[in-house]
Amino acid sequence: MLPKLYDEFSVSGAEYAREYLGTINHCTKCQVTEVRNGAYTLSLETTVNDDCANLISSQKIIGAKPNPFDPIQYFEITKTERTTDGKIKAEATHVKNLAFQICTRGDQDYEGNIYVFHGTPTEVWNELIEDYVPLSTPFQFNTNITTAKDFSLGFSIPESLGNILGGKAGSFLDVWGGEYHWTNYTINLLSARGTTKPYQIRYGKNVSDATQTESCEDAYTHVLPYGKVSLGNRKINFYALPVAISNSESRYTKVFMLECTSFLDSYEVGQHGYLYDEVRAAMQTYAANYARVNNLGKLSVNISVTLRAELDEMAEIGLCDTVHIILDNFGTEANAKITEVVYDSLLERWDKIQIGTPKITLADLVLNKERYIH
Repeated sequence: MLPKLYDEFSVSGAEYAREYLGTINHCTKCQVTEVRNGAYTLSLETTVNDDCANLISSQKIIGAKPNPFDPIQYFEITKTERTTDGKIKAEATHVKNLAFQICTRGDQDYEGNIYVFHGTPTEVWNELIEDYVPLSTPFQFNTNITTAKDFSLGFSIPESLGNILGGKAGSFLDVWGGEYHWTNYTINLLSARGTTKPYQIRYGKNVSDATQTESCEDAYTHVLPYGKVSLGNRKINFYALPVAISNSESRYTKVFMLECTSFLDSYEVGQHGYLYDEVRAAMQTYAANYARVNNLGKLSVNISVTLRAELDEMAEIGLCDTVHIILDNFGTEANAKITEVVYDSLLERWDKIQIGTPKITLADLVLNKERYIH
């Protein structure tokens, strides 16, 4: 389908009104990329002959089909480029990114302490929106996770809704886990998104290219937390001893330096430093959680698969689905989850899928035929 252009111009209650400007009818590229619990972007190209050529600019909204399953999604244009040969390019991000522009105010009554709210994800969200978010927000929150846990992010000091949902340690994703499925301004935090599909990806049959990459660049053995913390009426430089990363895959000692001043805003070491040990212990806990959430000790291993998009059966595959990979030449196979998808919104077919970090490498599969990725 051809993408549509809108002018997002007003806010009424919790809804953003959109003024339809027209269809981008000379569009030559409209590609949507979504990463599991991560980026959701659109890349578009058209020409100066397009009916909307003079209207395409930053902060306008593009409506496009993002995958075979979801309704039209809206993307805010963040960058445009016009070249001398008459091409117009636009980069846009899903409206979910507005969550990083809306923040909580925190609560001055809890200065120097961390306020902990105990509840389910829905209860925490409702409390934040009702009592801690000072401005109108268009987002609606849904989840099938009903476990009550302690949660503190955004209550004591200001924090963006984006970080609260999943942008940093202590977020919804960190505390409850799960996978997000965004439908414009509706946030769906699911215990698991996607299903195991009875579909086989065969290299050499319905796969045109397969590439495995491995990197040790971000594999660390320790985390050193440091930052500035309050000592009476002034700030001092403060650090804790390095925290060892459990099950690190790095063969050599490699320390990640974690700047955590924002975390320390909720702490003070007392007028005479009598809380030094307590604050250092909190920093080490924070560092250990950060390392776990961000996989700082792991080698980065991904399998990128470029599909023959013309195959109709490929339309049944979606982000977070689990598929079966078969390497006929080696007689090996494995189950793996799709962690990134690229969709051609014009032709309505997949361009690419990426299978996320498996527990064993592709080489392991070839050499050890009895081992599987789960």
